[in-house]
Amino acid sequence: MIAGMDQEELVLLKFSKEETETKLRWEHSKEFEYNGQMYDIVSSEIKGDSIFYRCWWDYEETHLNKKLKKLVASAFDHDEDNQKAQKNLHTYLWSFFCTDPFDWQATLPQKTEIVYRDTIHAHIFNSILISPPTPPPKLS
Repeated sequence: MIAGMDQEELVLLKFSKEETETKLRWEHSKEFEYNGQMYDIVSSEIKGDSIFYRCWWDYEETHLNKKLKKLVASAFDHDEDNQKAQKNLHTYLWSFFCTDPFDWQATLPQKTEIVYRDTIHAHIFNSILISPPTPPPKLS
């Protein structure tokens, strides 16, 4: 069917032999993907170090592949649109919280030492006294 197509409907692509191994993703010997587009080879011709492929640009398979990649990306949460929406939502929700650092100074506690002696041993207990920074409110 493809071989009988009008030549004007076909695309002529030229590659070096090295590029056919690096730039093309081959499905099989008569079909490859190039720059995200699928092509079916109708004919090929080798001239020196170059290979010319006369191809039919497979729009339908290209479209299906893009849909499949998007579905797989969405299933694995790698969808760029979804990630952008999540980032925007995250930024919006964080805007409700105060994220500026506040200036808080700790006061050094006072240490006291309490000595307790029994008949045999002397016991030393260290205690920390922390007093409030302002006097407590008066009750009326």
